[in-house]
Amino acid sequence: MGTSAFIVGCVLVGTTGMAVTAMPATAAPGRAAPVARPGQIPAARPVQLPPAPAIGQPQYTVIAFAGRPTPIKVAWPALTGVSRFRARWTDAGARADIDLPGTATTFERPEATPGHHELSIVAIDAHGIESHPTEVAIDVVAVTAIPPGGDATHPAPGPAFAIGSKFTSPGLACQLGSAPAAPEAVATATGATTLVCGGEPGQPRVEVPVVIAPVVLAGPTQPIVRETPTQVHITLGSVALIGDRLQVEAIGDLDLGDAERSAGGIDVPVTALAGAANTGLVIRAGTIELGRIELALVDRPPPQSAGEPQIQWFALDVGGHLGGLLMTRDGRDANALGTPMRAADTLTSAPLFGARAGLFPTRRVGIESELSLAIPGYSGHSGLSPVVSARAQLAARLVEDGRYGLRLIGGAGMLGVLTSSETSRRTINGAVHGGGAFTIEMGPDLWLRIQALDVITSAQDAGYAHCVEIQLGLVTRLGRRDRSW
Repeated sequence: MGTSAFIVGCVLVGTTGMAVTAMPATAAPGRAAPVARPGQIPAARPVQLPPAPAIGQPQYTVIAFAGRPTPIKVAWPALTGVSRFRARWTDAGARADIDLPGTATTFERPEATPGHHELSIVAIDAHGIESHPTEVAIDVVAVTAIPPGGDATHPAPGPAFAIGSKFTSPGLACQLGSAPAAPEAVATATGATTLVCGGEPGQPRVEVPVVIAPVVLAGPTQPIVRETPTQVHITLGSVALIGDRLQVEAIGDLDLGDAERSAGGIDVPVTALAGAANTGLVIRAGTIELGRIELALVDRPPPQSAGEPQIQWFALDVGGHLGGLLMTRDGRDANALGTPMRAADTLTSAPLFGARAGLFPTRRVGIESELSLAIPGYSGHSGLSPVVSARAQLAARLVEDGRYGLRLIGGAGMLGVLTSSETSRRTINGAVHGGGAFTIEMGPDLWLRIQALDVITSAQDAGYAHCVEIQLGLVTRLGRRDRSW
């Protein structure tokens, strides 16, 4: 077998998804393989070396771009008469020998550190005779892409990068489009362009197509009131990544508070000074302006007059009460409820309970109605006789002092005896009443009401009997608000 030349393709895959393919070439000459050891091949017989792997180019450049993995793959055509391959990989002066089967056609490394690497591949036949080595030099160039407002590189989801992004490569100068090369290339114009790093004598050169995308800003839709602190939300949008460390600057007479980065943009408190005009905000990432917005302004409304506020006094009071009905039962003034024929059947004092509702179309005067049930007994024998009291009355506010109030009450109604016993019968008696109520405001729309009334009804001597009614109740109000809590 003789040494042959092969047309091959060497594919190097980088983080950008680009493939670098070797051009057809003849295998570079290498060192001669050692002769066979005694006992394996007769010394008088000429030695034939296995064919060396034919790799297209002696030097390749792979790009580790924007934090993506950097797999390396070197390929050659299949060879006959080869038992195995030995690949020697040199990384920063350290060498590692890797055995490959004779059917192998590729050498692969899933990840390679940035820098210069040497790869040597030797074919070995079944007798241990080695071919000339095929030498390949591989440069792995790392390029970082830091988004605007960021402080570290992030794996980019695509070829788009926001305006203000920074590109660097250790030891190499980089440039975007026609901009001059510098240790740090900054995206200052939007559109499709090419990032170029390196290329000086003795340096590798890499080219990466990129798209510089704009950053779209949107401000508040409502005008800002002058001299009034206002929280403004600025929405940021881009097809590319935007970092957290952005700066906000004021345009015009505008005071700014501490801006906070949110998921959808930036929140910043602003205060437009009196007479301010043509105000706005500028968003920057370092020295690069990402965009600006204008703020519409309106004057603060004049303060309300200090006059007495207008209050709608129409209201409805509802509540309940407990108490007692103290009735006269002796002598000429004994009550005539039930029209008893003898003193033993006269009704006695009794507890009562009931409900109340009041309608107040004005602040001072309203109409109230009460319905109560008392359960008195008899003066001379056992038993109970329920009495229903129903009345209507005028209630006038005499005093209102903060939480406390005093009302004057007067009205008329009826007292109905519901059962008969002995000479007491079921009857209905008319009554008039007058008195007062003291109220204490316990909370919003809740009052404690203490009420005392003189109830005048018929007496057994055809005159008038005075009964005293005392109530303790709770009242709530619907509609009116006398004061704030």
